[in-house]
Amino acid sequence: MDQKRCLFCDSLVQVKHKGGSEWYMNCLCSPSASYGLKDGSYEPFRQLSYGEKRSMFPIISAYIREKSDCEETVIVSFDGKDEILQSPLVPLTTEDKGLRLLRYLHRHAGGPGEPVVINQFAQSFNLTYSMNLQELVYIAEKLKEDGMIERIGSTFRLTEKGWLEAESSASGKALKPCFVLLPEREEDMTREWMNTVFPRLIQLGYSPKLVEREEGRPSDGKSMQEALQQVLTCKMLIADISAPEAETWMYAGYALGNEIPVTWTCSSASASDKPAGVRPIVWEDAEQLAGQLQVAIGRES
Repeated sequence: MDQKRCLFCDSLVQVKHKGGSEWYMNCLCSPSASYGLKDGSYEPFRQLSYGEKRSMFPIISAYIREKSDCEETVIVSFDGKDEILQSPLVPLTTEDKGLRLLRYLHRHAGGPGEPVVINQFAQSFNLTYSMNLQELVYIAEKLKEDGMIERIGSTFRLTEKGWLEAESSASGKALKPCFVLLPEREEDMTREWMNTVFPRLIQLGYSPKLVEREEGRPSDGKSMQEALQQVLTCKMLIADISAPEAETWMYAGYALGNEIPVTWTCSSASASDKPAGVRPIVWEDAEQLAGQLQVAIGRES
């Protein structure tokens, strides 16, 4: 068996010839399997310009890895490169790339909380169709902030929320976008909602997203007008008025004005202060609220 360098991940690996293709064994494109490179394709790929290689090869490597990890046989040819590069399966946004990491962890774990070690993590940015390690780390940290994963070094664990998100996206089930407004500076409440309420919302067919705010502006620096435009993309807005703020009423009012359903919630400790005309779901703890939301949303569906 010969040795040859993989064009797409630059690993020096064993290669064998079979059925009109060279089969590259256990490179970073297919760490536990192999992929085929059709005869006559190596030199045309090798002779591409540096810029072409830099833009094409990470995507082709990621495509091979995802397909191989799903136990599909992959054969790449130079003539078929555009079919890969233009495939609708190739993620374009950071959120879609994050889903690829969630699905990978889902395939390799038996359930939420089970550790998955990503060997050679620094070279595994093809897991998310990323161009470099920096982008992979950014995506992983964003998933961690969103309560989807836990990570210590190269050891990852899907949270309950992350497991359900991966399961839903892998099955092709489209989740309806849902924005959630929580009081600022209530870190414990936010943590409880993300750990308990958000997974229940996913089970109900919604993809909850926390509306983060900072001094009257979203934390990502977008203008208020852009943030309000985003509200138009959601199918439901949940506004907790345990400690109501001006922005809470503004977002909720904008949603109602555009015929987007708003579900009000309020902790029992603050229920006596709720304004007239608003009938929120009153909750003692996050687990109780999750159950009440399931009943309320189920009734409206």
